[in-house]
Amino acid sequence: MPRPSSFRAALAGLLTLGAAGAGALVPAAAAPAEDPDPLVVHIDSITPVLPRSGDVEITGTVTNVGDETFTRINLHAFSTQSPILDSANLATSALLEPDTYIGEQRIVEPDTFDTVDELAPGESAPFSDSVPVELLGIPDEPGVYWIGIQAIGDTPTVPRDAIADGRARTFIPARPDGDGVQETSVILPVRGRVWYASDGSIGGTARWARRLAEGGSLDAMLDMAESAGSTPYSWLVDPAVLHALMRLSGGNAGRSIGPDPNLPDQEPSATDTPSEGTATATPETLTPIQPSETESPDAIDPQLVSDAKNWLDRFSKLVGSQPVLTLPYGDLDVSAAVRNAPERLDQALSRSNDVMTVLKLPWQKAISPADGHLSPEALSRIPTDTLVLLEDTAFAIPPTSPDSVVRLLGHEVVVTSSGAEAGGPAPTAANDPLALRQRLLSEAALRLDSGDTAPLVVTLPTVWRGEDADQFFAELDQPWVDVVPFGEVAGRSAVDIPDESLAYTESDIEDELSPSSFAAATRATDAATILEDVLTLQTTIEAQVRDEVMVTLSDQPRGRPGAAIAAAGRTEDAIRADLAKIQIEAPTAVTLSSDNGPLGATLVNGLDQPVTVQVVATTDGKLTLTGDGVRELAPSARSVVRFEASTKQAGIHQVRLAVTTVDGVPLGSFDELPIRAARVSALIWIVMAAGALVLFGMIGYRLPRQIRARRAEQAAAERAAAEGAEAERAGVAAAPNRHDLEPGHP
Repeated sequence: MPRPSSFRAALAGLLTLGAAGAGALVPAAAAPAEDPDPLVVHIDSITPVLPRSGDVEITGTVTNVGDETFTRINLHAFSTQSPILDSANLATSALLEPDTYIGEQRIVEPDTFDTVDELAPGESAPFSDSVPVELLGIPDEPGVYWIGIQAIGDTPTVPRDAIADGRARTFIPARPDGDGVQETSVILPVRGRVWYASDGSIGGTARWARRLAEGGSLDAMLDMAESAGSTPYSWLVDPAVLHALMRLSGGNAGRSIGPDPNLPDQEPSATDTPSEGTATATPETLTPIQPSETESPDAIDPQLVSDAKNWLDRFSKLVGSQPVLTLPYGDLDVSAAVRNAPERLDQALSRSNDVMTVLKLPWQKAISPADGHLSPEALSRIPTDTLVLLEDTAFAIPPTSPDSVVRLLGHEVVVTSSGAEAGGPAPTAANDPLALRQRLLSEAALRLDSGDTAPLVVTLPTVWRGEDADQFFAELDQPWVDVVPFGEVAGRSAVDIPDESLAYTESDIEDELSPSSFAAATRATDAATILEDVLTLQTTIEAQVRDEVMVTLSDQPRGRPGAAIAAAGRTEDAIRADLAKIQIEAPTAVTLSSDNGPLGATLVNGLDQPVTVQVVATTDGKLTLTGDGVRELAPSARSVVRFEASTKQAGIHQVRLAVTTVDGVPLGSFDELPIRAARVSALIWIVMAAGALVLFGMIGYRLPRQIRARRAEQAAAERAAAEGAEAERAGVAAAPNRHDLEPGHP
């Protein structure tokens, strides 16, 4: 929004009175700090060094970010007349707030400024100023000066006044006196945060797409390198970024527990066939480095796949035969690693070697902390064949060396310029390519003016305003600046300095990754080691998980340690979930009817790869289980594990069956069951036998009597029947004829 009209009108009146007769130079007015500029000015190009005669050319754009339409916007150049004479004051100046009055003088001479007739909200317009150097009022003295553009326009509610509605500032050095030449070495970094999704694929694909797209940070870095032409530069690379791009270019496959295809005889054997008709899973061909040729890229945006491949191709061509300064894999927080887990440094250096070897790129091991500082313990631990780059602020007093190379704690260190790496002043972004170029030239001029012959070594930021990336190398090669390869500087003689010169403060220690980060990474890799042990075929799961957790130990997530710990936790959870698919199923309960008896449990492999595990039984100490619990299971197979249980004590005994590696490391799955021992004593057996004898004796005694009684009963029944029949016959014979008995019968 425009500034309050009452303030502007009052200040404009004062400036009009004060500026009478001032000619082409008008003091620029300061603006209220709380009001943002409604016009955003960006300088696209500028004469890099203050000429002794001629014009200073400035081009750029002005954008209306306010709510009102601006008219008659004048883009005036401005400068200061007092030089900045040393690097310390230059660093202080670069940190000044945009609205801080620096004594600038605005150039209002006709034909020295451009005008934009109208600019609606959200619109941008180009401008171009050409100012004769004598109008800037800069004295013919060495040093560095402020220079920039101020935009002044009208709005419907606020008329034109002397207060700038927008501004952009940078530094411009005067050409150093004499014939001296300042050597400079430029390093282009390829580093940035890398993280993995829970399935082991590269996470944040949308972010990678933006970085690789036209104008993105990764694309801009290559644009800058391509714009260098014959100007030498060096690469500083985190191989984890290159590895991530390789995986994206291959379709971004997830984590695989399939056999390592680079080893012979890794196909499952004929005996590794799942039971119950389930099919064996096809082994993955993905290795930790090279993407699978059989993976389909359909899972992610095909444009991202193409952009990643094209970027790697462009990068390889730009590298050529110049060795790439190769950071420990994942841009490891070296100081924290040496303090908490020194083996991680060795692993990271080795993994970087793997990546660069696969890419067939020349490389040189290097350590260059993101903040430019390194602990004495870490410097002492680094292999001597590794180049170390530290900022001048890493020392109690910036060391003096004719070649920017010092030696301490048994190691050579190349000293880089923290000032040149810090970039330009606000409101322009500090990492704007043109701002960085002007800061580098200013630092070089001040160093040359002071008589310091040490090369100016600069590691540039990783994030750029992409569309202006090619502005950095434009006109960097000045007659008094000699840009040399970094390798040439690093190979020069070192100056010995005291070991205590390295300043590593309590604040630096507090900024390190915490022990919790390394503990989380260790838990994940330990889980992967267990999984590797149970898989029958040799896989690369340990290397894959090590890659995933190494990037959580990076310098990059220092500001978000919780996110890094959570990422390692997700990896561990995923591996534990795979281990949990190997399960033991025990019966509900078992009863022994003697001193010993069998116990069976079912072992289940829920993975799509063969495994070799064992079942370990533990008891209360009063019951013993024997048997071979080691089993090799095919994918998705089941197998019964049998034990022999024995005890001399009756009662209920608790048994725990757990799945472990063959070395006894638990996988996580277990089952518990009670075993009832119903042991019968010899006396009871005697009693039971005696009872049986009595039973059978009584049967032998009673059975004959029952048979005889039954026979007697049967004989008596037969006699009675015979006698009845006889009596019936006799009665029939003695009876008279019934006709004789009838009345009236003759």
